[in-house]
Formats: sequence, C-alpha cells, structure tokens
Amino acid sequence: MELLIGAIAVFGLLYLLGVEVMTLLSIVQMILTAATVLFLIFFVVCDILLLMSKKYPAQLVGVRSTQTDENGEQKKGMMYKAAFYLVGGEEMRNWFPAENVLKKRIYERTDCTVRIVSLGKKRLVFDRHSVVIVITGTVLMGLCSIGLCVYWLISLGLL
Repeated sequence: MELLIGAIAVFGLLYLLGVEVMTLLSIVQMILTAATVLFLIFFVVCDILLLMSKKYPAQLVGVRSTQTDENGEQKKGMMYKAAFYLVGGEEMRNWFPAENVLKKRIYERTDCTVRIVSLGKKRLVFDRHSVVIVITGTVLMGLCSIGLCVYWLISLGLL
C-alpha cells in the first residue's frame, strides 16, 4: 500500500513539473509489461522445476501459518498460511501459499500425491493445486506478455 501511495505521489509530482499525461501512462505501461514478463519468467522456472520433480504419496497434515517452526518457536520472515504434508515420515511445507478461497474444498483429501524437486539441501513441494496454478499462470502470463509486447511494437511503429 505504501508503494502505491509513493508511486501516486511521484506521478503527481511529475505531472506538476510538466511531464505529459501520455508519457506518464507510457511509464505505467512499461512497468506493467515488465511485471508481466517477470511473472512469466517465474512460472516458466516453476514449469522447469515441475518437469524435474518426482511424484510421492503424501498425507495432508493441515494448513497453518509458516511463522512458527516444528518446535512452535517464532521464525523471522514473511508469514502466510501453507499446506503441510507428511511424505515418508517427514513433514514438508508446500512451496505455494494456501488459498483462502475454497480452502475446505481444495484441502479436503488427506491422502494425496505431491511432486517434490530437490535443489541441493532444499526440497520444494508442489501439491495438485500448485500444479494447476503454475500451468494456468504460465498460459495467462504468456498471453499477456505477448499481447503487451505486440502492443508496444505497434505503438512504436515497428509492426
């Protein structure tokens, strides 16, 4: 929220200093295009990780906050709720945050299959919901990135 207020203040100051509105809108569009392309890169990396992963049978332990560790002690960093799974006697956290919308429906099955990829000492867990998010995100961000890049080519007169 603070970032949004700061951006509005910067754009307001630029407008007061005489920068044209179309130039400000072009800057906003460049920022949105860059964000869309970065999201696409994130989802493509997740696709590659999914291709490298292996399936394992798992049991859903529950959905809880990531702010506490196994001993119940407070951890530093971002706090969000995530699904925890029991895989081969080891409790593992899903790499993606848990959804609040339809949480009871998504996480109703206790026996399931997860995909795990090992990156050195780190093991990333993808449940079926995360796989759907990655595939959908790749398709949508790919279409948005292509559309925005084509728009930029048209507006620059290169297409």
